[in-house]
Order: sequence, then C-alpha cells, then structure tokens
Amino acid sequence: MKIFKLPFCLLLIVFSAFTHAVDYYVSHTEGSDSHNGLSSQTPFKSLARVNNLMLSAGDSVFFQSGDRWRAMLWPKGSGTLSAPITLTAYGDGEKPIIDGFGYQASILLFNDDHYDISGLELTNQASHIKNNGTTKELSGFEGCENSDGSGRDARFGIKVVASVRSLSQFSFSDLDIHNIFPTPDLPDSEGGNCTRQGYNTTLKNQGYGIKFESQSNDNNTFTISDVVMDNLTVSQTGHYGVWIKPLGGANSAHNKHDNITLKNSLFLNTGGAGFVPTRASNVLVENNVFDGTGSSLDSRMYGRGSGTWSFASDNVTIQNNVLMNARGSLDAYGVHIDYNNTNVLVQYNFSYNNEGGFVQILGANVNSGYRYNISVADGSRVNGVDGATQNGRIFNVSRFCNVNSGCPSSGSFIYNNTVYVPASIRPEIVFQAGSGETQFYNNLVYVEQADMPLMTSVSSYGTQNAISHNLFYPQNAFSLDQALTLNAIYENPKLDMLDADSVESYKLLSGSSAISAGALIAGSLDNSDYRYNNGGLDFFGNMVSESLPPHIGAYNGNEFSGVDSDAVEAPILSFPWLILLTGILMTIATRNKKSR
Repeated sequence: MKIFKLPFCLLLIVFSAFTHAVDYYVSHTEGSDSHNGLSSQTPFKSLARVNNLMLSAGDSVFFQSGDRWRAMLWPKGSGTLSAPITLTAYGDGEKPIIDGFGYQASILLFNDDHYDISGLELTNQASHIKNNGTTKELSGFEGCENSDGSGRDARFGIKVVASVRSLSQFSFSDLDIHNIFPTPDLPDSEGGNCTRQGYNTTLKNQGYGIKFESQSNDNNTFTISDVVMDNLTVSQTGHYGVWIKPLGGANSAHNKHDNITLKNSLFLNTGGAGFVPTRASNVLVENNVFDGTGSSLDSRMYGRGSGTWSFASDNVTIQNNVLMNARGSLDAYGVHIDYNNTNVLVQYNFSYNNEGGFVQILGANVNSGYRYNISVADGSRVNGVDGATQNGRIFNVSRFCNVNSGCPSSGSFIYNNTVYVPASIRPEIVFQAGSGETQFYNNLVYVEQADMPLMTSVSSYGTQNAISHNLFYPQNAFSLDQALTLNAIYENPKLDMLDADSVESYKLLSGSSAISAGALIAGSLDNSDYRYNNGGLDFFGNMVSESLPPHIGAYNGNEFSGVDSDAVEAPILSFPWLILLTGILMTIATRNKKSR
C-alpha cells in the first residue's frame, strides 16, 4: 500500500482547520463556575476556574469591567509569537481589579510565555492568613517563604518566573498597579503549613509592582526576553516598581534578560527605585515619569531609591523621562548608574528635586554616562540629617563596586548638561580617587548666590580625567577644585528665566557666554561610542554639529530671543510635564478612592 505524505506547510494548514483560539469570559458579579465561560452571557465567576484551564496560543481571557476578585490569577499555557495569550477587560466601566489578597502575586506567570496583558488594575496587601488561622496557599507550590503561593514575606502585582526554560514575548500595557505590600506584623504563631515563628519585619518592604525573575544554576541558564511595558501606572509599592532580576548563575556572562522596553509610564511614590534592570541587555527606558521614588509615606516602604538605575547591564538607553522627588539616605538620584555596566546612555531627561543628586556613576562601568539633560534643584540631601551618610551631589563619580579596593570605570562621560542650583541647597561635585577615566565637557552649572559656596573635589589619583570647557556661574558661588578650571567660563550664561516654569527657561539668550564656547565632540563612525559621537541632537531636538564648537549646556539651537533677567526664580516643571502629571495624578486619586 502506498503511503502519501503531505508537505509540512500543508499539514499546518490542515491542523489549524481543526484548532482555533478560544475566548473566555469571567464576571464576579454575573458569572457562575458552572457556566462554560465561552461568552459574556455565560461567564465564569472565579479566578480558580481560570487557573484550572490549559490555555493555548491565541486564547483570550476577558474580565468584566467594574468587578473585583480576591485571589491570585495563575494562568497555565503559553502562546506563540504570532498568537499570544491575552488577558484583558470587557464591558463598560472601571478597570477590573485583581486583588492578590495575600497570595504572592496578583498575576503569576510561571514558566509560561507569549502573553499580552492589558486594561487591568492590580493590588495586593491583604493578610496571607485565612480567617481560620491557616496560610493562604495554592496547590502545586512548596514552602511559604518567598514561595509562589503565600505572600507572607514578598508580594508582587505581576511575577514572571523562568525556572525550567527561557521565556520570551511579554506585553504589559494600560495597567494600574498599586498598594503592593507584604502582610503587616502578626502574632508569633501563624498556624497552617508555614509555622516559622513571628514575622520578619526586615522584609516588610518587599512589595514590587512587577518582577521578571529567572532561576538559573551552574548547569542551566534561563533568561527572559522581548518585554514591552507601555502605559503603566505603578504606585505605593514597598520597594521597586519594576525589577528585572536573574537568580543564580551570577558569573555567567550570558545570564542576562534581553530586549526590555519601558515607556509612557508613571511611577508614583514607590518605596524603592522605579525601574531596576539587573543583568539585562538592550534596555530602553523612555517617556516615563518617575515621581517620589524612595518614598516613606507608608511605614512599609523602603524609603530609598533613585528614579531608575541599572546594574551589571549592557546597552541601556534612558531618555526623554521626567525624574523628580527621589528620596533616601543614599542613592536617591534621578538616574544613577550602578556598577558593572557597559554602554549606559542617559540623555534628554529632566531631573528635578532629587534628594541625592543628578549624576551618579559607580565603579567598573564602561562607556557610560550623561549628556543633554537638564537638572533643577537636585542634591538637597545634607549629611547627618534624617540618617543621611552623604551630602547631595550634582555630579558624583565613584569607584564603589562592593569591594574595599573599589573598581575604576573606563570611558565615563558627562557632557552638555544644564544644571540649576537654587540658593536653598548646596550640593557637591565629587570625582572620587580611583574612579577611573571620566570626560567632563561643556556642562553649564548655574548657582543662585548664597553665603556658602558649592564644594567640589576632583581627585587626580589613579584617574585619567579629561575636564574642559565647563561654565560655572557665578564664580564665587563655587569652591572650585583646580581640575575644574581648565578652559572654564565664569560669565553669566543668560538663561531665559522669565518663564521659570518651563524647560524653555534653560535655553540661551542672545549674548550668552555659552554660545559656541564648548569643546567639539566630533561624530565618530561608531554611534555607540558616546564619548566621541555626540548623538547629533540636543535636549530640545536641535542639531549638534560634528565640525563646529557646540554651545555649553543642553541647548544648541540658534534662536536667542528673550530678555535677560536678574531676578531668577526657582524653576518648576514645564507646562507639558505639568499637564501630564496633573491628569495622571487625578486618575490615580480617583482610582484609589474607588478601590478602598
């Protein structure tokens, strides 16, 4: 008998004819777990019913708008590149709320991938103890401490775990994530399966909006890749807003999450940093607002954090963000570059009132730094006040790398930034001994007069610093280290300060001493060699020449209108940023009032 074999592509067509994506509906108010869940007229009621499904590529789960569930959503199954699994809302009204209710996460993705999650509200701060005294756990998990069941010591809005294979393709958009905290202090005895005595109060701040976590070992390396987070609102978390974190395999150069994008999102009053990529590569952070990172508004908050920072990561671009009101006894910068990074570019950002300061570059970094940013009122921290161990610093280059001897960096750069320091604060400029090579060009630092000068310290020990063509005004507002004086300018840069509530204030007026006074940073053939390729555009989108000297500061345009004013007011956020923040903050306030 002759056996006929169909071509593989034809087999796929034949197979797809017998398979199709399924839409499931869930309504807490109108559903029943006896329903089939296949229409909005016959929806499931509980998340448990969804958790028992085995989803397939292209399937969607729709949650009724205006409803609320108190449980952990743990969908099973993976999508594909062309047919991800979708979790979203249906119907009119407010976003559906998934309250993790004391389980470790509101949504858990455990060794499954290709997910598109949107249009939901997530919160998780209820006790992990049931009314009968037992611990809330889901079957299939072991243990309780930092397990994926009980949320005793750690909580998440969304947790993505790769423990048996690498995962890829996650799209999270239009999500409100807020009030993520572990259980408050409890009596010594809990009962149930988690019998450890007492509650570890040192872990009370381990609440995270989103965490991507791989669990590798010496034999296997797992990563998470192709992640897009867009239009998120993350607020009131014990610690980080979003955390990229590989566990295990720390010495593996390949153990890095890859292709991570965070954009168009708001981080408001997070207890730690807003966004933390740890051992990640090809990361883009753009068009976000970070406001109140390192918050201590709640006793469960960590109380220390920069807007965003990267650790042991490669090819990170942080641009077009507003970073404001960061707090903490250490760090608390708008953006800081932690140690062991390569190719971190911080550009086109507006940094405002961050307690720690504006620029922080730690040790063992390569080709990383800041250009074309505007900093206003950064670095208000005072050593010894509220537990601070360091004064605020508008520029801080350090050798810190968690070893006593420190680690020098290579190719650090800080150029064409505009810094405004009001009279009420006196931050420092510090280049630490042994911090390595730093290029410091074309920065404009405008200081309101005060009785105490701004202190500077630039160590030449063990460094190959290249410092030139910076503007410090007025000269007597600084105690300038000799290293900062090479080709320095001390004349009034003539910023347009009449409209002090606008970033337009930091453009130059006609006759400014900063016009065409900078050191040329020519364009190189390597776009990622940030020291020698100027990027082509300034903060305002004006062209930066490869052959002509640039202006000093973040503005390189050719329009010099306006009237010079000696009466300089402390600037506040520009009109576009202010409108954006006002709208988002009103939305959050309404949301939180509704969910209480």
